[in-house]
Amino acid sequence: MAFAQSHIMAARRHQHSRLIIEVDEYSSNPTQAFTFYNINQGRFQPPHVQMVDPVPHDAPKPPGYTRFVCISDTHSRTDPIQMPYGDVLIHAGDFTELGLPSEVKKFNEWLGSLPYEYKIVIAGNHELTFDQEFMADLIKQDFYYFPSVSKLKPESYENVQSLLTNCIYLQDSEVTVRGFRIYAILSASAVFGLLCFLDWVPKKMQRVGCVELLNTVQRRIQPRLHVFGHIHEGYGVMADGTTTYVNASVCTVNYQPLNPPIVIDLPTPRNT
Repeated sequence: MAFAQSHIMAARRHQHSRLIIEVDEYSSNPTQAFTFYNINQGRFQPPHVQMVDPVPHDAPKPPGYTRFVCISDTHSRTDPIQMPYGDVLIHAGDFTELGLPSEVKKFNEWLGSLPYEYKIVIAGNHELTFDQEFMADLIKQDFYYFPSVSKLKPESYENVQSLLTNCIYLQDSEVTVRGFRIYAILSASAVFGLLCFLDWVPKKMQRVGCVELLNTVQRRIQPRLHVFGHIHEGYGVMADGTTTYVNASVCTVNYQPLNPPIVIDLPTPRNT
């Protein structure tokens, strides 16, 4: 979710039940936020956060652990990807180029060939057909930015999620697997699913993450693992002592599927 400046001022103190949400004063400028918090708090520097090496693909899984295999931004380029052993696959969006039903079916077939016990998938901003409102507006336009998509008949994509039969598809919803609660956020653009690190775009010399999501993750929810993508240049892993942050973009900025899946081992909850 993004906030316009007027919305920021209006929502400076918004009370929902007993929860008071404070909107960050730098919410509309993640680059400025990153600079300010680094200078005044060192918030994105060691020891507050640090780069982390993912688990090597050939490393044995410790007893009592669950192995997560994290990928995103495969963009219909899954054939060259060497998928490592694991228990739970998480695909954090942009598994197609445009969300064409044919692309979704191909991706689903690929998922069906993978041996993971659980496969969790969320759509990204490239899955255009997963957004019914966007598609309705696109078809009404006189100039089509996406001709192959805008020519689709509504009945061919009105329930496109149902084509994903070989995974658990999440959209602003959650599922519990192996004792882990996994919640997926779907926004108008996957860019708002990013953090204020692993979101650097060198070409534009900007950070494009969501300050509000970062604050929510670090200060309120504090999950063990936060997986995202969209910014291909931000591929990698960081940690702040509580949460491990994974930008799992498989494709590079040139859309070459060269970044390997990221493996993370977490202790399986005892009540599983």
